[in-house]
Amino acid sequence: MRGLSDTEAASAYSHALLRGSGRLTASFAVDGVLPLEQVERAVEPWIRRLPPLSLRIEDAGGDGLRFRRGAPGPCSVQASAAVGAGDDELAEGGRLWRLRVGHDRGGATRFRLTLHPAICDGWSTARFVRPLLDTLFASPGHDAGQVPGQALPPDTDALTYEGGGACSCGACMPSGSPRRLRRAVTSYAEHGSYGGGHRERRDGRAGDAVTLALTAYESRRLRDWCEARQLTASGFLSTVLADALARETGRKEVTVATSVSLRRRYAERTLIAEPGCVTGAVRVALRSGTGGDPVGRARAHAVALCAAERAWRPERRGHAGIRRAVERDAAGTGVPELRVTDAGSVDTALGPHVGRMTGFRAVAASGGGPPGGTLYLSSFKGALTVALTSRGLGTGWPGVAERELAEAALLRPALLPA
Repeated sequence: MRGLSDTEAASAYSHALLRGSGRLTASFAVDGVLPLEQVERAVEPWIRRLPPLSLRIEDAGGDGLRFRRGAPGPCSVQASAAVGAGDDELAEGGRLWRLRVGHDRGGATRFRLTLHPAICDGWSTARFVRPLLDTLFASPGHDAGQVPGQALPPDTDALTYEGGGACSCGACMPSGSPRRLRRAVTSYAEHGSYGGGHRERRDGRAGDAVTLALTAYESRRLRDWCEARQLTASGFLSTVLADALARETGRKEVTVATSVSLRRRYAERTLIAEPGCVTGAVRVALRSGTGGDPVGRARAHAVALCAAERAWRPERRGHAGIRRAVERDAAGTGVPELRVTDAGSVDTALGPHVGRMTGFRAVAASGGGPPGGTLYLSSFKGALTVALTSRGLGTGWPGVAERELAEAALLRPALLPA
């Protein structure tokens, strides 16, 4: 159909070379026991609605990687009694997604959808889930036979980049300015609040994962506390973890790579469908802080990130150059790096299905590369969840990260009110 853009190709090569790096897995549950056969019947119209689900990736030799349409036919759904089990790799040249379904004793149906990073980024997971639920529950106005399929995202290398607007850093939102519209900050967790932390061990390829799930009240308190200090929750938490990562690795400097959505940054913005891989990574080097107030460092970090984001422009590399860059990253050397995605609220994307869902959580895998981790934030029903996967660090790091996140997100706002 077309060649992969720079962002898509980098994600595809990373997935292949870095043990599934960047793979996104959305775990969600709905009330009621849905038979496996009913889910399988919903898959075919779901694929028609979402063209990325029918894509394959092929190596065209000197022309690099290209998308092609997969052969039509029924797609089986994997039944799993333990939906939380580790995912197998998505086969190269095969389907770019996998769906598993299971049931729990509470009468809920649990889903686990794994998506290849070349067709899905941190802002797209709920956009893939919504059409499936529309078909399963026969949502009014969403008859799969009548609703046209969404367009395949364009090759962004051929679009005109315009850049982004003002953010909510200390430079763009000076003291005394009116309160800006809040960004929903979070990652995906199932449900419940922090009770010593919900921490989960994942398969060796992804490393250790720590999940911190806040209640809606705790989430609102954290956001208000950060906003009063001209910060976002993701900016504050990423600074706290960057300091912890520097101490853990014995380095004076770490890199924070913040993922930004580019959907509204092109002159041809109306062509970009919501699902897809349309992101950039803005990197800022941070000197670690061993003492003092991390709020000041977080504000300085936000200003530096704002400047770097304004100066950032999409790269236009050939696929051979992209592959060489990914291979260097796969070596796992260099400055420790924390990769951050603030995906915002998933409620709008899920639409009328939010009420019947008992949980929604997504985690980005963290494969090879420099020692560090991937911080993924999002909110569901107003509740913030923070998920951290790590790579190249010792077994003690997850416990350190969990304590740092809990203190920053829960104890500090409670003890130091706005």
